[in-house]
Amino acid sequence: MSAPIFLIGPMASGKSAVGALVAALLGTELIDTDARVVAAHGDIPSIFAAGGEPRFRALEAQVLSDAVKEWPTSGPPAVIATGGGAVLAAANREIIARGFCVYLFTDALTVAPRIGADTTRPLLGGTPLESWKQIFATRSETYESMATLRIDTRAKTPAQIAELILTAYSDAEH
Repeated sequence: MSAPIFLIGPMASGKSAVGALVAALLGTELIDTDARVVAAHGDIPSIFAAGGEPRFRALEAQVLSDAVKEWPTSGPPAVIATGGGAVLAAANREIIARGFCVYLFTDALTVAPRIGADTTRPLLGGTPLESWKQIFATRSETYESMATLRIDTRAKTPAQIAELILTAYSDAEH
């Protein structure tokens, strides 16, 4: 089986958009963990309201585990866009470590237009950009340490990033 391709990075780094392009180029579907949680359990703000971040993280971990278990042993690799906080759980880090892990690096200036008035991300609170910076500061070392490949996305289009991922994946003989 080809190693799955995991996309990690902070919220609004482009994991879903890039993942969709990578999956399309490979002729497969994107597994977006946030989208699967929402499809099965309702919107993220409601999940947070009912059970807080621990409930959301448990659902996210289950989706990630199921996605890897359910993927066929032949054909193109799974392309999995994780939530920004998926790397917080040791079990998730173990799953991701078994694949080709791509860290989509970005910065606050780049994500500011994407998160400015976003009310769907419970962790961003009343000052989204400041909250994003704090969250990123606590997770950035984990993203760096897990990465098979780190891509600075700030001056690249999603299509350019997708091509870089596929080239590196192929060069790594997956």
